[in-house]
Amino acid sequence: MIVVFCNQATAQNSLTKEILWTTDWSPNGKYIAIGGNVDSLKIYSASNLKPYKSISIKNTITRVKWHPTKNIIAVTTQMSDEKSFIFNLETDEKIELIGISTDGARGIDWNYIGDYLAIADNDGQILIYDIEGKLIRKFVNENTKSITAIDWHPKKNILTTVTDKIRFFDIEGNLLKSIKHRQEEVLLLSVAWHKSGDFFVTGDYGDEKDKSLLQYWSEQGELLKTIDISKAEYRNLAWNPKGDRLATASDALRIWDNKGNLVSEGKSTDYLWGVSWNEKGSRIITSSMEQRIILWNRKTKRIMTIE
Repeated sequence: MIVVFCNQATAQNSLTKEILWTTDWSPNGKYIAIGGNVDSLKIYSASNLKPYKSISIKNTITRVKWHPTKNIIAVTTQMSDEKSFIFNLETDEKIELIGISTDGARGIDWNYIGDYLAIADNDGQILIYDIEGKLIRKFVNENTKSITAIDWHPKKNILTTVTDKIRFFDIEGNLLKSIKHRQEEVLLLSVAWHKSGDFFVTGDYGDEKDKSLLQYWSEQGELLKTIDISKAEYRNLAWNPKGDRLATASDALRIWDNKGNLVSEGKSTDYLWGVSWNEKGSRIITSSMEQRIILWNRKTKRIMTIE
Protein backbone atom coordinates (compact mmCIF):
# COMPACT_ATOMS: atom_id res chain seq x y z
CA MET A 1 0.00 0.00 0.00
CA ILE A 2 1.64 3.22 -1.16
CA VAL A 3 0.55 6.20 0.87
CA VAL A 4 -0.05 9.35 -1.14
CA PHE A 5 -2.72 11.62 0.26
CA CYS A 6 -4.43 14.25 -1.81
CA ASN A 7 -7.62 15.98 -0.68
CA GLN A 8 -9.71 18.88 -1.92
CA ALA A 9 -7.23 21.40 -0.61
CA THR A 10 -4.31 19.71 -2.33
CA ALA A 11 -5.26 20.10 -5.95
CA GLN A 12 -2.48 18.14 -7.58
CA ASN A 13 -1.54 14.49 -7.20
CA SER A 14 1.69 14.06 -5.27
CA LEU A 15 2.55 10.93 -7.25
CA THR A 16 3.57 13.15 -10.17
CA LYS A 17 4.06 16.52 -8.51
CA GLU A 18 7.60 17.44 -7.48
CA ILE A 19 7.00 18.44 -3.87
CA LEU A 20 9.44 19.35 -1.12
CA TRP A 21 7.83 17.14 1.50
CA THR A 22 10.10 17.74 4.45
CA THR A 23 12.74 19.92 6.07
CA ASP A 24 14.73 19.93 9.31
CA TRP A 25 17.31 22.30 10.81
CA SER A 26 20.49 20.76 12.25
CA PRO A 27 20.94 21.01 16.05
CA ASN A 28 24.07 23.17 15.68
CA GLY A 29 22.17 25.59 13.44
CA LYS A 30 24.60 25.28 10.54
CA TYR A 31 22.65 23.14 8.07
CA ILE A 32 19.15 22.63 6.70
CA ALA A 33 18.11 19.30 5.20
CA ILE A 34 15.33 19.18 2.60
CA GLY A 35 13.79 16.25 0.77
CA GLY A 36 10.86 15.38 -1.46
CA ASN A 37 10.08 14.09 -4.95
CA VAL A 38 13.28 15.62 -6.33
CA ASP A 39 15.64 12.62 -6.50
CA SER A 40 18.06 13.90 -3.88
CA LEU A 41 18.57 14.77 -0.25
CA LYS A 42 19.69 18.38 -0.29
CA ILE A 43 21.72 19.99 2.49
CA TYR A 44 21.88 23.78 2.57
CA SER A 45 24.16 26.08 4.50
CA ALA A 46 21.86 27.87 6.94
CA SER A 47 23.93 31.07 6.87
CA ASN A 48 23.12 31.88 3.24
CA LEU A 49 20.79 29.09 2.01
CA LYS A 50 23.39 28.02 -0.55
CA PRO A 51 23.64 24.31 -1.46
CA TYR A 52 26.21 22.52 0.71
CA LYS A 53 25.77 18.88 -0.24
CA SER A 54 23.44 16.75 -2.35
CA ILE A 55 22.94 13.00 -1.95
CA SER A 56 21.26 11.23 -4.87
CA ILE A 57 18.07 9.40 -3.84
CA LYS A 58 15.75 7.79 -6.35
CA ASN A 59 12.27 9.24 -5.97
CA THR A 60 10.54 10.31 -2.77
CA ILE A 61 12.01 11.34 0.57
CA THR A 62 9.06 11.54 2.95
CA ARG A 63 10.77 12.88 6.06
CA VAL A 64 14.18 13.93 7.38
CA LYS A 65 15.17 14.14 11.03
CA TRP A 66 18.49 15.32 12.46
CA HIS A 67 19.97 13.55 15.45
CA PRO A 68 19.45 15.77 18.54
CA THR A 69 23.20 16.41 19.05
CA LYS A 70 25.17 15.01 16.08
CA ASN A 71 25.58 15.77 12.37
CA ILE A 72 23.60 12.66 11.48
CA ILE A 73 20.36 12.66 9.50
CA ALA A 74 17.71 9.94 9.48
CA VAL A 75 15.72 9.75 6.25
CA THR A 76 12.53 7.88 5.30
CA THR A 77 11.57 7.07 1.73
CA GLN A 78 8.63 5.67 -0.22
CA MET A 79 7.80 4.94 -3.89
CA SER A 80 11.49 4.18 -4.21
CA ASP A 81 14.01 1.38 -4.58
CA GLU A 82 16.12 3.21 -2.03
CA LYS A 83 15.63 2.11 1.56
CA SER A 84 15.29 4.52 4.46
CA PHE A 85 18.71 5.30 5.90
CA ILE A 86 20.94 7.14 8.34
CA PHE A 87 23.49 9.56 6.82
CA ASN A 88 26.55 10.93 8.62
CA LEU A 89 27.28 14.39 7.26
CA GLU A 90 30.87 14.39 8.52
CA THR A 91 31.95 10.99 7.15
CA ASP A 92 29.45 10.62 4.25
CA GLU A 93 28.61 7.16 5.62
CA LYS A 94 25.14 5.96 4.61
CA ILE A 95 23.53 3.11 6.57
CA GLU A 96 20.45 1.46 5.07
CA LEU A 97 17.76 0.48 7.57
CA ILE A 98 16.44 -3.06 7.22
CA GLY A 99 12.98 -4.47 7.94
CA ILE A 100 10.90 -1.56 6.70
CA SER A 101 7.89 -2.14 4.42
CA THR A 102 8.70 -2.30 0.70
CA ASP A 103 6.10 0.47 0.35
CA GLY A 104 8.30 2.69 2.50
CA ALA A 105 7.69 4.83 5.57
CA ARG A 106 6.68 8.32 6.64
CA GLY A 107 7.14 8.45 10.40
CA ILE A 108 10.59 9.02 11.91
CA ASP A 109 12.00 10.36 15.18
CA TRP A 110 15.03 10.09 17.46
CA ASN A 111 14.33 9.63 21.14
CA TYR A 112 15.17 12.44 23.56
CA ILE A 113 18.83 11.47 24.05
CA GLY A 114 19.40 10.18 20.53
CA ASP A 115 20.28 6.58 21.29
CA TYR A 116 17.17 5.15 19.59
CA LEU A 117 15.61 5.88 16.22
CA ALA A 118 11.97 4.95 15.58
CA ILE A 119 10.54 4.42 12.09
CA ALA A 120 6.79 4.05 11.43
CA ASP A 121 6.11 2.48 8.05
CA ASN A 122 3.37 2.09 5.46
CA ASP A 123 2.45 -1.42 6.65
CA GLY A 124 1.67 -0.17 10.17
CA GLN A 125 4.96 -1.40 11.63
CA ILE A 126 7.05 0.42 14.23
CA LEU A 127 10.77 -0.32 14.06
CA ILE A 128 13.38 0.74 16.61
CA TYR A 129 17.07 1.05 15.70
CA ASP A 130 20.19 2.04 17.59
CA ILE A 131 22.38 4.92 16.41
CA GLU A 132 24.43 2.49 14.30
CA GLY A 133 21.30 1.47 12.38
CA LYS A 134 20.93 -1.96 14.00
CA LEU A 135 17.32 -3.13 14.24
CA ILE A 136 16.48 -3.73 17.90
CA ARG A 137 12.73 -4.30 17.82
CA LYS A 138 9.75 -4.38 15.47
CA PHE A 139 6.04 -4.42 16.34
CA VAL A 140 2.68 -3.58 14.78
CA ASN A 141 0.56 -0.47 15.34
CA GLU A 142 -2.62 -2.36 16.45
CA ASN A 143 -3.70 -2.60 12.79
CA THR A 144 -2.03 -2.63 9.38
CA LYS A 145 -2.93 0.90 8.30
CA SER A 146 -0.06 3.11 7.24
CA ILE A 147 1.39 5.26 10.03
CA THR A 148 1.75 8.90 8.99
CA ALA A 149 3.89 10.23 11.87
CA ILE A 150 5.63 9.17 15.08
CA ASP A 151 7.01 11.17 18.02
CA TRP A 152 8.89 10.15 21.18
CA HIS A 153 7.89 11.55 24.53
CA PRO A 154 10.57 14.17 25.39
CA LYS A 155 11.47 12.59 28.75
CA LYS A 156 10.41 8.93 28.51
CA ASN A 157 10.88 6.08 26.07
CA ILE A 158 7.23 6.18 25.06
CA LEU A 159 6.16 6.49 21.44
CA THR A 160 3.11 8.23 20.00
CA THR A 161 1.88 7.29 16.52
CA VAL A 162 -0.86 8.84 14.40
CA THR A 163 -2.93 7.39 11.58
CA ASP A 164 -6.66 6.64 12.04
CA LYS A 165 -6.15 7.08 15.81
CA ILE A 166 -3.58 8.37 18.29
CA ARG A 167 -1.73 5.47 19.92
CA PHE A 168 0.83 5.26 22.73
CA PHE A 169 3.40 2.45 22.98
CA ASP A 170 6.22 1.67 25.36
CA ILE A 171 9.63 0.74 23.97
CA GLU A 172 8.80 -2.96 24.27
CA GLY A 173 5.89 -2.52 21.85
CA ASN A 174 3.06 -2.71 24.37
CA LEU A 175 0.01 -0.62 23.44
CA LEU A 176 -0.64 1.76 26.35
CA LYS A 177 -3.60 3.72 24.99
CA SER A 178 -5.58 4.29 21.79
CA ILE A 179 -7.60 7.48 21.16
CA LYS A 180 -10.11 8.32 18.44
CA HIS A 181 -9.40 12.00 17.87
CA ARG A 182 -12.76 13.01 16.32
CA GLN A 183 -16.10 11.49 15.39
CA GLU A 184 -15.45 11.66 11.63
CA GLU A 185 -13.18 9.14 9.93
CA VAL A 186 -10.39 11.61 9.20
CA LEU A 187 -6.72 10.70 8.92
CA LEU A 188 -4.17 12.22 11.29
CA LEU A 189 -0.96 13.52 9.68
CA SER A 190 1.28 15.04 12.34
CA VAL A 191 2.14 14.92 16.04
CA ALA A 192 4.51 16.96 18.19
CA TRP A 193 5.15 16.59 21.92
CA HIS A 194 5.88 19.73 23.90
CA LYS A 195 9.37 19.64 25.42
CA SER A 196 7.88 19.60 28.96
CA GLY A 197 6.12 16.30 28.27
CA ASP A 198 2.94 17.78 29.76
CA PHE A 199 1.02 17.88 26.48
CA PHE A 200 1.25 17.27 22.74
CA VAL A 201 -0.40 18.54 19.56
CA THR A 202 -1.79 16.71 16.53
CA GLY A 203 -2.80 17.88 13.07
CA ASP A 204 -5.16 16.04 10.75
CA TYR A 205 -6.11 15.91 7.11
CA GLY A 206 -9.71 16.98 6.90
CA ASP A 207 -11.74 16.10 3.82
CA GLU A 208 -14.34 17.58 1.49
CA LYS A 209 -16.84 18.17 4.29
CA ASP A 210 -14.72 18.23 7.47
CA LYS A 211 -12.15 20.92 8.25
CA SER A 212 -8.60 20.03 9.17
CA LEU A 213 -8.13 20.17 12.92
CA LEU A 214 -5.22 21.18 15.11
CA GLN A 215 -5.72 19.63 18.56
CA TYR A 216 -3.96 20.06 21.90
CA TRP A 217 -3.90 17.01 24.23
CA SER A 218 -2.77 16.40 27.79
CA GLU A 219 -0.03 13.85 28.52
CA GLN A 220 -2.79 11.38 29.44
CA GLY A 221 -4.57 11.91 26.12
CA GLU A 222 -7.35 14.23 27.26
CA LEU A 223 -8.45 16.75 24.62
CA LEU A 224 -7.59 20.31 25.71
CA LYS A 225 -8.42 22.39 22.63
CA THR A 226 -9.54 22.02 19.00
CA ILE A 227 -8.79 24.62 16.30
CA ASP A 228 -10.34 24.54 12.81
CA ILE A 229 -9.13 27.69 11.00
CA SER A 230 -6.84 26.03 8.42
CA LYS A 231 -7.94 25.66 4.80
CA ALA A 232 -5.54 22.74 4.24
CA GLU A 233 -4.18 19.73 6.06
CA TYR A 234 -1.53 20.06 8.79
CA ARG A 235 1.44 18.32 7.18
CA ASN A 236 4.02 19.06 9.87
CA LEU A 237 4.32 20.68 13.30
CA ALA A 238 7.43 21.96 15.11
CA TRP A 239 8.07 23.46 18.55
CA ASN A 240 10.74 26.11 18.96
CA PRO A 241 13.66 25.23 21.30
CA LYS A 242 12.28 27.36 24.15
CA GLY A 243 8.95 25.55 23.91
CA ASP A 244 6.69 28.60 23.90
CA ARG A 245 5.82 28.61 20.18
CA LEU A 246 4.48 25.96 17.81
CA ALA A 247 4.88 26.37 14.03
CA THR A 248 2.40 24.59 11.74
CA ALA A 249 2.64 23.96 8.00
CA SER A 250 -0.62 24.01 6.03
CA ASP A 251 -2.14 26.72 3.80
CA ALA A 252 -0.07 29.24 5.76
CA LEU A 253 2.73 29.29 8.30
CA ARG A 254 1.05 29.80 11.65
CA ILE A 255 2.62 30.30 15.07
CA TRP A 256 0.71 29.27 18.21
CA ASP A 257 1.37 29.53 21.92
CA ASN A 258 1.15 26.72 24.47
CA LYS A 259 -2.60 27.22 24.95
CA GLY A 260 -3.43 27.06 21.25
CA ASN A 261 -3.80 30.80 20.72
CA LEU A 262 -2.76 32.09 17.29
CA VAL A 263 0.23 34.41 17.65
CA SER A 264 1.09 35.21 14.02
CA GLU A 265 0.44 34.03 10.47
CA GLY A 266 2.55 34.09 7.33
CA LYS A 267 0.64 33.85 4.06
CA SER A 268 1.76 31.37 1.42
CA THR A 269 0.87 31.17 -2.27
CA ASP A 270 0.96 27.37 -2.14
CA TYR A 271 0.65 24.66 0.50
CA LEU A 272 3.46 24.30 3.03
CA TRP A 273 4.64 20.77 3.82
CA GLY A 274 7.86 20.91 5.84
CA VAL A 275 8.59 23.22 8.80
CA SER A 276 11.48 23.56 11.26
CA TRP A 277 13.02 26.12 13.67
CA ASN A 278 16.68 26.99 14.03
CA GLU A 279 18.47 26.30 17.32
CA LYS A 280 17.92 29.86 18.57
CA GLY A 281 14.20 29.94 17.78
CA SER A 282 14.74 33.08 15.69
CA ARG A 283 14.22 31.61 12.22
CA ILE A 284 11.84 29.11 10.58
CA ILE A 285 12.37 27.20 7.35
CA THR A 286 9.46 25.83 5.30
CA SER A 287 9.29 23.67 2.18
CA SER A 288 6.28 23.60 -0.09
CA MET A 289 4.16 21.87 -2.68
CA GLU A 290 5.57 24.11 -5.43
CA GLN A 291 9.21 23.47 -4.44
CA ARG A 292 9.63 26.78 -2.64
CA ILE A 293 11.99 27.05 0.30
CA ILE A 294 11.11 30.02 2.49
CA LEU A 295 13.09 31.44 5.40
CA TRP A 296 10.93 33.33 7.93
CA ASN A 297 11.61 35.19 11.14
CA ARG A 298 9.88 34.11 14.36
CA LYS A 299 7.00 36.53 13.66
CA THR A 300 6.30 34.90 10.24
CA LYS A 301 7.85 37.67 8.19
CA ARG A 302 9.56 36.38 5.03
CA ILE A 303 13.31 36.84 4.88
CA MET A 304 14.21 34.86 1.77
CA THR A 305 12.53 32.64 -0.82
CA ILE A 306 14.22 30.08 -3.07
CA GLU A 307 12.10 29.06 -6.05
